[in-house]
Amino acid sequence: MNIAQLETNLREKQAAAKTLLETTMRACADAVVTPATATAAEVKGRLMTAEEKAAIQAILDDAKAIKARIDGAAGDANLMAEIERLTGGMHQAAAAGNAAREQRDLRSLGQQFISDPAYRAWIKNEQHRQKGTLSPSVELHATTVSEAAGSAGPLILPDYQPGIIPLLFKRLVVADLIAPGTTSSNLISFMKETTFTNAAAAVLEAGLKPESTLVFAAATSAVQKIAHWIPVTEEMLEDFAQTMSIIDARLRLGLDLTEEDELLNGSGVTPHLLGYMNLTGLTTAQARGADSNMDAIFKQITTIATTVFVQPDAFVINPANWQTIQLAKNAMGNYLGSGPFAPAQAATLWGLPGAVTPSIVANTALVGGFRSSSQFFRRSGVRVEVSNSHSDFFVKNLVAIRCEERGALAVYREAAFGKVTGLN
Repeated sequence: MNIAQLETNLREKQAAAKTLLETTMRACADAVVTPATATAAEVKGRLMTAEEKAAIQAILDDAKAIKARIDGAAGDANLMAEIERLTGGMHQAAAAGNAAREQRDLRSLGQQFISDPAYRAWIKNEQHRQKGTLSPSVELHATTVSEAAGSAGPLILPDYQPGIIPLLFKRLVVADLIAPGTTSSNLISFMKETTFTNAAAAVLEAGLKPESTLVFAAATSAVQKIAHWIPVTEEMLEDFAQTMSIIDARLRLGLDLTEEDELLNGSGVTPHLLGYMNLTGLTTAQARGADSNMDAIFKQITTIATTVFVQPDAFVINPANWQTIQLAKNAMGNYLGSGPFAPAQAATLWGLPGAVTPSIVANTALVGGFRSSSQFFRRSGVRVEVSNSHSDFFVKNLVAIRCEERGALAVYREAAFGKVTGLN
């Protein structure tokens, strides 16, 4: 999602908060506290309830999360501007190509596939009914919900209704937290930081200066493939709308779920990625102990920031443990978050966005500098192909739709990540 869209979302959140506040204040002012009697006038006005305050606070929290994303995106834009200044505009030609891809990628994966001219000609000429046929290969570009190159933008467009309605956001996934990258190779080679010893000290004039130690190690990450296929009838294939829904609702969903599991839990043994949870150089895990889930996560944020000198920018947590946070109450039984009579609390803690996913083991969270210390390289977009060259599909009028993607995860600083264990 680009800065302009985020700013639009922020303005909508601000307007919603203002409208809700004004409505609530009017309701408080108009409330009759003491009914009028023959000897006394009625008394109006009351304080806002805890539920009303929580509803307003929930919108403000969403606005803060959007503002944080705007600040991050603005920093990325400033870096790009500096690159343009240093290179004298050499990047502009590549940017123009990326802009063209962005325009194309505003469609969902299924829309891209069924709209491809070669694929439509293949169907029109009934080549899908010929024995041993293979559809034209269509490379689709949709990674995370953003408007950067290689992304489809929102896969479900909002249905705008008159008046103020709650804004619905796609759930953040782990891939959204990581710095994106592209590659044309089968292997990513990079340098990762292993140790840093800070020997900086005050010294006398002309005195001997202490030497700090910064050790790097060469590392590689192989590009791995995630793929699956499903059988459909030729008649289903000729129904473009149905084909689009199959690709968007099933094939892409399957890739996303497996990709998220690989990024977190991959063993590193081919053909698996080496996921964050299996890295060997993580910062020492923070046990919850007698703390709340929120406090334990903040302690890990502080540990990473003060020992590794990387400010964590996101966290990953299991839905069961996020439920505990969402339902947390104070001693009087009031919800700390939005409560049941307001939109669900945005997945943010201590100003950091969170990915709530069952792909991470329950009772353990992961905190880290995802964008600053790691990068997910995509070998290409999502590739979709159709063929009846499988088993007895030709005689049964069946075809197979295959969907696959390739990528590699590079973690530049393993200590920039740490687990929080014992959550409830």
